[in-house]
Amino acid sequence: GFAISLHAPVADVNLMSPHPAVRALAEEKLRRCLELAADIGAGSVTFHLGYRPLMGAPFAPPWGEAQEAIGRLGAAGQDLGITLCLENDPKSPHTLLWNLELFGKLLSELGIPGTLDLGHAWIAHHEKAFELIPSLLPLVHTVHLHDNRGDHDEHLGLGEGTLNLGRVWPLLTGVPAVVLEVKNPAGLARSLELLRRL
Repeated sequence: GFAISLHAPVADVNLMSPHPAVRALAEEKLRRCLELAADIGAGSVTFHLGYRPLMGAPFAPPWGEAQEAIGRLGAAGQDLGITLCLENDPKSPHTLLWNLELFGKLLSELGIPGTLDLGHAWIAHHEKAFELIPSLLPLVHTVHLHDNRGDHDEHLGLGEGTLNLGRVWPLLTGVPAVVLEVKNPAGLARSLELLRRL
């Protein structure tokens, strides 16, 4: 069947900012996403942790403050009947949560489920991702499925990149929600047809 899920804004919504006011704004934006999800009958909201600023002096990421904010947001989601899901990032110099082992550790510490983005995992780990995914799946509520050529986040239709779909698809049995996160309608249609043939 089909269900509604939301993806929270990513641009300028940064729980890992060095600036407390920016983190507070991000938390408020995410709280409003949870309220919107409840208003429209969605079951879950996926969000990203945040990112390193593109410019400026290096800083120690505020992991503790971010975890406290996520704890508050998770509780707000529970009150609204919405599942809050943290997503892994694509690997880049600015992302903080691309490593699947760190992702699993953080989900366990936070006590909230994850959104496992397989395109992002493919960029970060390539074939090793298939060794890491099985231990993550008990912590995962949603899977984002799309393709890429292994070096940057393209959100191609399935079969248009190098993701080994035949190897990953059997691993997803029992995942509550799978979202095709493909950029264009033609790629989405081809992806659905490909999945029907598996």
